[in-house]
Amino acid sequence: MIAKAKTCIGGTALFNYVINPNKGYELVRNNLSGETPKDMFQTMQILQNQNSRCKNNTISVVISPTIEDSKKMTDQDLNNLVNDFLVGLKLDPKNAQYIAFVHTEKEHKHIHILANRIDENGKALKDNYIGFQAQRIAHEIALKYGWASIRQENENKKEQMKANHKQVAALIKEAHYLVLKEHPKSLQQYIDMMRIHQIEVKPSINKQGNIQGYRFIHLPTETNLKASEVDRNLKLNELFENNTPKRSDDLFHVVLFKEQNKPISFENWNTNTASLFSFLNAHQSMYNDYIQDHNKKKKRTIRR
Repeated sequence: MIAKAKTCIGGTALFNYVINPNKGYELVRNNLSGETPKDMFQTMQILQNQNSRCKNNTISVVISPTIEDSKKMTDQDLNNLVNDFLVGLKLDPKNAQYIAFVHTEKEHKHIHILANRIDENGKALKDNYIGFQAQRIAHEIALKYGWASIRQENENKKEQMKANHKQVAALIKEAHYLVLKEHPKSLQQYIDMMRIHQIEVKPSINKQGNIQGYRFIHLPTETNLKASEVDRNLKLNELFENNTPKRSDDLFHVVLFKEQNKPISFENWNTNTASLFSFLNAHQSMYNDYIQDHNKKKKRTIRR
C-alpha cells in the first residue's frame, strides 16, 4: 500500500473528478451535506471562509493498496483504513468534514479522500511534510492489518540487493586474488583473465586519456559494481601503469575510440611488479582465510 497527500485550493473541478459515479462509489462521508460534488464543496467553504489567510484549505489524499490486497478488502476494511489514516493526519474522524470515494474503474482499486483543512474554530491543520506523513501512515496501517507495504517492499528489495552485491563482491575479490597470483604482465592480460572467471573489467577513461576508475560486471548476474564497492583495497591504479610515452594525438585517439565504441587495448598498462608483490604479501593471509571459509560453506551446502 502507498499513499499520497497534499493540501490544495480545492474547487468544484477537483470534487467533480473525485466524486464521480462512473469511476466508483462513495464509501463514507462526515459532516457534509448535499447531493452533488458542488454542494459538498460549498459546505466545506462555510468553514474555510473563516480563515482567509489559508489558501490551500483542502486536503487531498489518494490511498492505493496493492491489487492483491484490494481484491480481499471489504468496505469495512476500507472504512477502517480511512479512519486510521485520518487519525494519523491528526484529523478527528467524528468532527472533521470529509468524503472518501473508492475508484474502481481500474484493476488497481484506490481511495480518494477530500477533507477540510479548516476546523470548526477556523484553525488550519498544519501541513508540514504532509506527503512524507502520508507515506509513513500508510506503512504503519499496512503493518497493523497485515497488508503489503510499498515502503516495506522497497526496504526488502534494498536489503536483498545489498546482500546480492555482497555475494558478488566476494566472488569478484576471489577472482581478483586468483588472477593476481598468476602475475599478469599487463592490465589487458588481467582483464582477459578476469573474463575467464565471468567478470568483465571496465576501466573508466577521462578526457586526458588516464584511467580514473574501474567497474566490475559479474556477467552471470549482470551486477555492476565500482572497484570501491567491491573492496577499497583493490588499488588497481597502483597495480597497473601506462608506460607509453605521451604523444600529442593521444587524446584524439582515446576520444575517437570512445565515441565509436571501439575496444581500447591496455597492453601498454604494465603491471607494477613491486606493487603486485606488496599487495599479494599483504593480503595472502586474508586470502587463505577467505578460501578456507569459502570451502567450509561449500561443504555445508553439499551436506544439505
